[in-house]
Amino acid sequence: MDKRISELIMKKLFFIFIFFLTSSAFGQATFLKAVKLYYRVNPFDRKFSVMLDNILKDTSFVKTEMKKRTDSNFFFLSGYYKRFNPFDFSAKQTQVRLAESEIVVNESTKQNDTIIFYQVLGIAGPGEENKLKVQKELSRFHKRFNYDFSNSYYKETVSDDKVVTSAVYYYSIFGRTMPVMSVAWGRFPGEDNYVFTITLRLKVIENFAEPPKMPGEE
Repeated sequence: MDKRISELIMKKLFFIFIFFLTSSAFGQATFLKAVKLYYRVNPFDRKFSVMLDNILKDTSFVKTEMKKRTDSNFFFLSGYYKRFNPFDFSAKQTQVRLAESEIVVNESTKQNDTIIFYQVLGIAGPGEENKLKVQKELSRFHKRFNYDFSNSYYKETVSDDKVVTSAVYYYSIFGRTMPVMSVAWGRFPGEDNYVFTITLRLKVIENFAEPPKMPGEE
């Protein structure tokens, strides 16, 4: 895959930061509660091709961009729902993105893998009031679902004048080093709108999605 094209695809993803975390004992199925709440189409309870078809044929879904996978392009889909708001705040718009991308899974050997980022974004709007809404959504998510994961990691972005401009939680499950999910708040790139974003990382194997594995993981 052409490196320049891969970088262009990555620019379409928001608030995605790859961290490799250490997991502890956990029963992984419980994290599906968050998936069922925030995702109109669950990627884990059907074939991936069926999931994609369900999204595209949803009468509430409006497709804004779609690129099929080719020798020179990764798969990419974006759009929004006319009638779907899984957030505790009233979103101006609920967007969805599926983006295939190449990531490094072993720094020493430069081994790469291709995974899918599946995002749901709640656009709150501009201004301090909407900033507070997305901050509260992140806090509520963590309090509600933190114990459904084996591990979590928190990171903030701070401006030069010491103001927090975005924040993200990464969540891991037992048996997986790579975070399966992340949730974040921040400003939509290039806009004044504040947004809450939830991201799933998926590996599609034999037409079924599962949490990605690092080399050596069962």
